[in-house]
Amino acid sequence: MLKTYQEDIIWLEGLNNIKRANYMLGPNSRKIFISRLQKFLDLLDNPEKKLKIIHVTGTAGKGSTVNLLQNMMVDSGLNVGSYTSPFATTTIEKFRVNHQLISPKVFHEILETKIKPALDKYALLHNDLPSYFELCAAIALLFFIEKKCDWAILEAGLGGMHDATNVIPPPVVSAITNIGLDHTELLGPTKKDIATDKAGIIKKGSYFLTSEKNKHLVKIFTDTCQKKQATFVPLKNLSQIYSGGKYFATLQQNQNLNLVLNILEVLNIKPKNAQKVINDFRLICRQEIIQNNPNIILDGAHNVDKLNNLVDFIKTQKYQKLHLIFGAAEDKHYLPALKKLVPQIDYAYLTRFNNPLRKSASLKNLFSQVKKIKNVPTAIFHDSQMALETAQKKAGKKDLIVVCGSFFLSGKLRQNWVSEEQIIKNLSTSKK
Repeated sequence: MLKTYQEDIIWLEGLNNIKRANYMLGPNSRKIFISRLQKFLDLLDNPEKKLKIIHVTGTAGKGSTVNLLQNMMVDSGLNVGSYTSPFATTTIEKFRVNHQLISPKVFHEILETKIKPALDKYALLHNDLPSYFELCAAIALLFFIEKKCDWAILEAGLGGMHDATNVIPPPVVSAITNIGLDHTELLGPTKKDIATDKAGIIKKGSYFLTSEKNKHLVKIFTDTCQKKQATFVPLKNLSQIYSGGKYFATLQQNQNLNLVLNILEVLNIKPKNAQKVINDFRLICRQEIIQNNPNIILDGAHNVDKLNNLVDFIKTQKYQKLHLIFGAAEDKHYLPALKKLVPQIDYAYLTRFNNPLRKSASLKNLFSQVKKIKNVPTAIFHDSQMALETAQKKAGKKDLIVVCGSFFLSGKLRQNWVSEEQIIKNLSTSKK
């Protein structure tokens, strides 16, 4: 099944070689994401109209919010699908029902019987085919219908207004975790611009909740709710009735927990073992302790908010020396967070990720920036595997190694412990 699955992924990712309209031409040109996907879903009998949906966006904390919310709802006895972005090791990590990823077999069947035939029809009816990202959203919706999900939770990939997931009709709940400066080249240079774009998920008749505290940004949300006839729900402090668990030791994650608890209250959903779900909660490549002696933390943090959250998490750890393996995309605003992170480190290993579609930050520039902040032993590696192996040889058993700066980087290095082949093999033998 591994060979078939890998061929499926090559086919899906290969759709990027089809010429499409240039969505970078202006702020309104990204509307095409929604219109393309809507026309495609029309050919699939509109699965988006057959689900009860919770829609989540925000600059940081989307993944933990979606996954914790799903775990809580499953604990209450519901059948719940989730669609998240990005993935750490392999594409099917984006699609989950309850605690189970989509199997390679089901993934293949959806592609062969639904996606490919509809795409062939689409090409004769319309110009500008849906992209990889749009088709992944379609796969998720079809998967949730097939599994007869009571609820579907969708995480927006970028922004909100023009994200492919926003093709859905009004969800029962829409939520925004927080607003920070990320993807400014597409969403706008200010937090006000970004908040306005993310507020695009607010729709008529929906409940809306947010953890954002900035009153000027919250006003954008309340005004949008009033305009769209949605119900703005102020958050109560519900997280105080639980002990946070290791994952929720930082302020940002505690706010995500509180947001989840408030969504559950709005929906009158009551988990049976909420404290156990909180205590057991883990997330791939998000403050993930993948190894002990020395401890190695993998974190996909790539923007200021997420990196600041990682800095807070590191402060909760016990270690002798801190080794930082860091690589970032060229367009990310990582310097403010580096100024908080680097003063804590003892060694720096600067590297790059391998994704050919994104430009990695200059290692020479990273080297100079780190040295300006703190004069620690610093080396550059164009091969991230060599960076990891060097850090492992240098680190003592009581030291801490942190890999961060890019989800592409942390996900790639995670394969040293959990490979794509292992994931596929486990799912292929599953009965679900």
